[in-house]
Amino acid sequence: MKPFSLIFSAVGMIALSLSSVLAQEVSQEVKVVIKGVKAQAQNTPQFNVQNMVDKRWRPKTWLELDVEFEARKAVNPNDKSPVVESLEFKYFVGLNKNTAEGKPVVLTATITYNNIIEKEQAHALAFAAPAALSRILEKPNFTTADVKAIGVEVYRGGALAGWYTSSGGARWWENMDQFSTVDGVLLPKSKTPFAPLWGDYDAEVAQ
Repeated sequence: MKPFSLIFSAVGMIALSLSSVLAQEVSQEVKVVIKGVKAQAQNTPQFNVQNMVDKRWRPKTWLELDVEFEARKAVNPNDKSPVVESLEFKYFVGLNKNTAEGKPVVLTATITYNNIIEKEQAHALAFAAPAALSRILEKPNFTTADVKAIGVEVYRGGALAGWYTSSGGARWWENMDQFSTVDGVLLPKSKTPFAPLWGDYDAEVAQ
């Protein structure tokens, strides 16, 4: 049985996803449209710093997830601000790796981003470190071919505001019992060497 795409039949997965969405509380405050997610390989950045003894090291390869999205607020006469105070992103990254028991490995994480301006193109970034990827994949170097599927859910105040799946179909992560999940590997940009980069490109991470 192939992971992710064939765990359920297409009809069964669509029915499951629709029923799950209907069962969840949907945000009446914010709608988030996810336009796409890029899984990219990024080398560890190198910086030149004055007045320090340099050390020789070889940059390694990180997994970078770049979620492009737009937040749209509902009309509210009592709220004139163009800013969404915070959005909670839940990530599901299926890897091209199975456990000894045959379960596909899925990385999970929840990251909160603050102060998102509505109706503007925004980006949410998340990263996985080279050593953690090597441990999970049981090989020295990560490539984007190691990413099998990506899912993202966005919440505002505990209510579902939007979701995305790279398969273009149902939410394949709905029944997590069939996967081997690894939490804590995906990190916000602020906890990586990429923290000082790219200015206002990506959304502010909650501290």
